[in-house]
Amino acid sequence: MHRARITGFALLLVMAPVACDTNVSNPGPVQDEFLNDRNAAVALVNGAGRALSQGINWIGYTGAAVAREIHPAGSTGSFGISNRWQNGELGSDDSDLDTHWEQAQRARWVAEEAIRRLETAGPPPAGNVALTLAQYNDALQRAYLYAGYANRLLGENMCDGVIDGSGKLPNAVYFTRAESLFTKAIAVTGGTAATIASQATAAYAGRAQVRVWLGKWNEAVADAGQVPIAFVYNMPYYNIGDDAQRNRIAWSIGNTPYRAHTEWSTWYYDYSQATKDPRVPITVTTLQGDAAIDCCGKVPFYPEAKMTTSASPVRLASGREMRLIEAEAKLRANDLAGAVTSLNAVRSNAGTTSIAATTTEEGWRLLKRERGVELWLEARRLGDLRRWKASSTPGALDPLEQVGTASHLKQQDLCFPISTSEQQTNPNLRS
Repeated sequence: MHRARITGFALLLVMAPVACDTNVSNPGPVQDEFLNDRNAAVALVNGAGRALSQGINWIGYTGAAVAREIHPAGSTGSFGISNRWQNGELGSDDSDLDTHWEQAQRARWVAEEAIRRLETAGPPPAGNVALTLAQYNDALQRAYLYAGYANRLLGENMCDGVIDGSGKLPNAVYFTRAESLFTKAIAVTGGTAATIASQATAAYAGRAQVRVWLGKWNEAVADAGQVPIAFVYNMPYYNIGDDAQRNRIAWSIGNTPYRAHTEWSTWYYDYSQATKDPRVPITVTTLQGDAAIDCCGKVPFYPEAKMTTSASPVRLASGREMRLIEAEAKLRANDLAGAVTSLNAVRSNAGTTSIAATTTEEGWRLLKRERGVELWLEARRLGDLRRWKASSTPGALDPLEQVGTASHLKQQDLCFPISTSEQQTNPNLRS
């Protein structure tokens, strides 16, 4: 994305804060200069959150199909899964992937632009009525969080880095930016006490996540230790007729009219049936998907029930994930017993049975399964599969999430390429 694209940003900010006010009409585009007013802080940050929710929507849905968190069950058009994605292919020549790249990059840019404007404007003077100092600090901290999580979304799911019209950069650029943004969020003080504390905890969790990718395991574990196991930080969605703000995974199986994916022929279905783990709720129906698919014709419709409405949130971070980071760090340090203890802390908190492992190989297998269960449908699995493959970690994955006849995957691309639209419009990417 290029910095010149400000008109859509302005429109976005106008719409976000008035969504529930039936007495306010949309006045049209906002002049860019008015967004430099610190009193627009809440609108700026609402716009950043809306952009992040849309980026997660697109990446999370298609990534879930390729990672086989869901299995295709229907149309390839509206809310469907294209034939290439059904096969596990995320090709650099696939213009259908442009939206995924553009929305995720937009989420990063809008949040970072909100930060730039808020930092330039600075805190409000004493006695300011429209925006108090506490409100400004709350908004600034939340902007750091959204920017950090947007960069994490890109880092976990994109093959390469591009920042505001740059040439191709190492993927790690997103994690480095996210680490800095989460650090700034942690440092914010002077806001509403409960809000600042909760958002700081979310920043510690986000920084732990990206430090895993940066190989900073000691620092990641230290950050994870700041997050209690019951902590949850969500990205909200809404029951409105807007694809940017409703949960796309839930809408596409709401049977009104879409039945575009299923848990049939996924290991999540097998695991759910065998364990009754409450984190993997799946509804078994007598229906079929809404269209025949290349691999199998019409398939059984077993929809996930983790996200049941358009307003179902998507977690950005949780204390249970922090315990899984600790478990993985222990496995990397050959502390199998400690890793299993951390895994069982997660399972106990989730209300399911404990597990045991006698070999490191088994410990890794259970860790990979546990992250799959815990982070199911949260736009995280594709990144985990890529990270573990790059470091050649032990521990078998289920055949249903790997290339083969069982999964119906013909290949499995583990990251999204730079979009064709970016390649065509960014002169620094032209050969």
